[in-house]
Amino acid sequence: MNLSNSDDTRFIDLVYQGALTGRRLLVRYSPSEAVQLGVMRLLAQGFSLRQEDLNVALRAEGAAWTAQALTIGDRKKSWQRGIVADLVEDFIPVDLFPALRRTIAPTTVIVTARAISSGNESSEVTELFIVPLSSNSGDPSSAFGAAPLVRAAIAEVISTAEGQGALISADKQILGVSDPDCPASRSKATQLLGSLK
Repeated sequence: MNLSNSDDTRFIDLVYQGALTGRRLLVRYSPSEAVQLGVMRLLAQGFSLRQEDLNVALRAEGAAWTAQALTIGDRKKSWQRGIVADLVEDFIPVDLFPALRRTIAPTTVIVTARAISSGNESSEVTELFIVPLSSNSGDPSSAFGAAPLVRAAIAEVISTAEGQGALISADKQILGVSDPDCPASRSKATQLLGSLK
């Protein structure tokens, strides 16, 4: 993977970076602590906080979820490639020309958690989702650009929770969340944020 960080923009090469997947974890943290851990690990990977306060909307609905949205990518700089661009990139080292570099397509990641019943009153169990959602803007072939960054952040969350004895389980990678009430589902995230761009 060829990632460089220039002017706070992440540039990607043309190598497939893997599917844009998230994870569901069960941890022994409070929901706010779990969300904070996920947010900190994503910030370390170059994501930025979105300004919208999802918790205000979730509290108004009486939802049990705590959530934060983060974003990465630039629609204008994740330009569409064509035959000419493919040929140019094959023969010219585009990394030498910042104006020709493609960036990660805009991607929003929802970090959300809620307390769930553990059957044991002395043990707090939290369901944590860290799920990336492509905005479907910019170059579709660069939509995978955020995938390794999200996976690295999730791996750090799992490692930290394991090290603190707080990890109960980590589900396999998921492409999305089907529960329409979960802030990490595409429909709910779009409702809460208005736009994933």
